Amino acid sequence: MKKITLLLLFSFFILKNLQAQNPLPNASFENWSSFGIYEDPDNWSTLNSSTAVVGVLTCLKATGADIHSGTNAIKLITKSVLAQNANGIATTGTINTTAQTITGGIAYTGRPDSIAGWYKYTSVGGDNGFVAFVLLDASNDTIGFANFTTPAATVSNYNYFSAAVNYFTSGTPTLSRCLLSSSAGFTAVINSTLFIDDLQLITNSTGVKEDLPTAENTLNYSASSGTISLHSPSGNIRKIDILDISGKYLTGYEVFSEKAQFNLPQLAPGIYLVMLYDANNQPRLTKKIMVE
Repeated sequence: MKKITLLLLFSFFILKNLQAQNPLPNASFENWSSFGIYEDPDNWSTLNSSTAVVGVLTCLKATGADIHSGTNAIKLITKSVLAQNANGIATTGTINTTAQTITGGIAYTGRPDSIAGWYKYTSVGGDNGFVAFVLLDASNDTIGFANFTTPAATVSNYNYFSAAVNYFTSGTPTLSRCLLSSSAGFTAVINSTLFIDDLQLITNSTGVKEDLPTAENTLNYSASSGTISLHSPSGNIRKIDILDISGKYLTGYEVFSEKAQFNLPQLAPGIYLVMLYDANNQPRLTKKIMVE
């Protein structure tokens, strides 16, 4: 059990045991399997199989008020395991606590531009949780990497996040791996807690991408006029929010009709998120716009 946190720094880029699956399987953490005294999310690896023998669980199934949508979410919590602080981690790779490595991953040849999802966080002692996504080629070289780090504070309600994938080469990936952690590297602090729900990869092939598509709502962005135009035939959209790529709120608009147009504020060049909400303040459509 020694140096469990080393997994997060030294072994994230090891390539073994390809699995041909969705790069983010069970991305809403709805499906779990029971293993005696603990449950693990399907298609994700955690430390529970190693720590349960000493009565410690660093990954739990979140329900009730601790979900963003559906029935379940994932809860990761940093715990003390045999006098070592162990991050709550979940990965689409395979954890080897003896070798202190994370191997494997999921076969994937896409080049998404960001990873997104919803999170809550409880920070202890200035700790941070994070979500990381890496793309590797057949030679185990890193092609792309995305990282979202939570604030060193308590985020009591689910917030949307999006982290851009930074590409280092133009090559085609062969492997993807996602890693969720309740603490940051060597600074793991007991009881730091991360909730994650509704992960997704976003591919921005046309300049605008629907993240949560609904056929009844359309949103168009005009780069020349700096405006967004909404058409909601059912009239169910009540609010539009503009966020930066990290999920930080910038501005918002109330919607009072089926068709509406809004002038965006002066925005620096980059990718922004436009989120549409219904009367119950639930997200109905998320699009990405590219400001040049």
